[in-house]
Amino acid sequence: MDVVLEAKNVIKQYPQQLALDNLNLTVHQGDIYGLVGRNGAGKTTLLKTLLQLITPTAGTLTLFGKPVDQAHIAMLRRVGSIIETPSAFGELTALENMRYFCLAQGIVTPHAAEDSLQFVGLTGTGKKKVKHFSLGMKQKLGLALAILKKPDLLLLDEPINGLDPIAIADFRQLLLKLNREQNTTILISSHILDELFHLATRFGFIDEGRMVREVTKHEFMSETAQYIRIETTDMPALTRALTSIQVTNFKVVAANELHVFDEKRPISTLNQALVTAGVPITGIGQAGQNLEDYFKTLLSDQREAVRQDA
Repeated sequence: MDVVLEAKNVIKQYPQQLALDNLNLTVHQGDIYGLVGRNGAGKTTLLKTLLQLITPTAGTLTLFGKPVDQAHIAMLRRVGSIIETPSAFGELTALENMRYFCLAQGIVTPHAAEDSLQFVGLTGTGKKKVKHFSLGMKQKLGLALAILKKPDLLLLDEPINGLDPIAIADFRQLLLKLNREQNTTILISSHILDELFHLATRFGFIDEGRMVREVTKHEFMSETAQYIRIETTDMPALTRALTSIQVTNFKVVAANELHVFDEKRPISTLNQALVTAGVPITGIGQAGQNLEDYFKTLLSDQREAVRQDA
């Protein structure tokens, strides 16, 4: 599969802050790549760097197989984006905005403005000025502006932030339609992880300007299969007992909590074996990780590794 976008060891150093720290990222053609990270993790900085709105301190960026620099700025013409608040003139209508940006961007394709508005469902707004649009309508207009050029790659920074559940679902369907029908590759950041899970095909987890891990949705699903959650007041006794009954695929996640993976025997049977071994069990049951839990576990593992290396 072709690589559409690649970042290698990208650094962005400000006088008082290291915003991107040797960050690596790979986006393949056809991906809906979900960028996951807390506020301040470097998501917006990365997207602005990819668009050459910010110049990286070090590292390399490759877009459609070519370096992203002033010599290849033409490559950015194949990219659409919504970074922070979508740009539109409040005193103009949706169609007037679209036609203005067609002129500004040199787009001469007949009916380009009307086609983009139709795609996002804004053809019925008539003479209503954008300043009177709902937030959901403004986000749809922003998407219409971003796809005017029929881009091969779309970069979206928190596009569903502040939207109500219905508007979020509408926006999700538009992105899925864009990806499936026009084969548009999408890189989207969001802190609404449940929604991102339903949308993305790959995920990149960022923390403090570093890429913690990239994983496909299939890999995520495989790694976060259902597990048995066990709570105890004596963790050493629990781990010894599990090993003695040939349960080896487990992970201690807290002082009093342990997760058992790939265990085929019934929970009741496992519980009885542990009780018979004299392990004080305070809780046991089936569980599974969502995207947020997975991210927290990644951060916990990374920080533990850093602590041990120190």
